[in-house]
Amino acid sequence: MFPLDQQLVWIKWRDAVGVQTRFDGESIANLSLVINTNLGWIGHENEERVVLVSGISTSGEVDALVIPTHDIVERIPATLEPKKKKKKGR
Repeated sequence: MFPLDQQLVWIKWRDAVGVQTRFDGESIANLSLVINTNLGWIGHENEERVVLVSGISTSGEVDALVIPTHDIVERIPATLEPKKKKKKGR
């Protein structure tokens, strides 16, 4: 099972988008570059790619996204502030 104690990260990365899944010569000109922002845990990483896990089921299956490392624009650790305890009587 995927370890849940890993830190969450925000990853901003470049990708090409279009309205089709396959392109011909004319439709290639309509591709656009966009910046995606995803939040998740690093499931695996090497020089070529980062596997970002965004969801985990109780059966151990994961929802993951493979991001080429050369497309990563920014990678930010996501920190959670601990909740402050409320004082009684206030």
